[in-house]
Amino acid sequence: MSRPKTPPSGAQGVEPTSCRSELDHGTPRRVHAWNARPGERESSGAAGASTRVSIRDVTDEDLKALLELWHELMDLHVALDERFQLAPNADQRFYGYIETARSRDDYFVRLAADGPEIVGFAVSCILPNSPVYQTRWIGYINDLCVAKAARRQGIGKRLAVDAVRWLTQSGAETVEVYVAKRNQTAVDFWHRIGGTDYLERLTLDVERLQGKSRAK
Repeated sequence: MSRPKTPPSGAQGVEPTSCRSELDHGTPRRVHAWNARPGERESSGAAGASTRVSIRDVTDEDLKALLELWHELMDLHVALDERFQLAPNADQRFYGYIETARSRDDYFVRLAADGPEIVGFAVSCILPNSPVYQTRWIGYINDLCVAKAARRQGIGKRLAVDAVRWLTQSGAETVEVYVAKRNQTAVDFWHRIGGTDYLERLTLDVERLQGKSRAK
């Protein structure tokens, strides 16, 4: 599938959390990296303490540290809302997600390192919008996580800026994020760096609705 621009030379193309895959006129549906099978490949500024932190590509040696950070993020979300409970094979699926994302030219996987210590990571992707809208290409920052001990140092903003730079250079006309409603720290972070409210995602009480239906 063609995009209006190609990723910048040397950029590693690589969805807390979730990209949409929309049908474009005459183009196939893109498979989300979470759903692709491991091995499937497609063609391919902040000041202060964060200045000592480097933002770089992910290597195979970083995967265990990324999994630990992701668990820190997900444990927080599960504590806030039980709907984030993980599947028994979540670790395997996370590895497959990162492997697939690193292999694709519509995904971008980056990490923040303080010397040998991995203190954050971000996963971004670019996908076509529904053809009924004027905006054709949307960038998503699917996951952005900073270790608890490394927060309030500007690292999250640096990862966001790094992702936005790649997304816009790759043709994204706008960039969106999904944020858990009960994670007020995350909501405040995205608002602080320039995010504005757009959509609201709700979970319906299916049993309650069906019960009302049957009562009628």
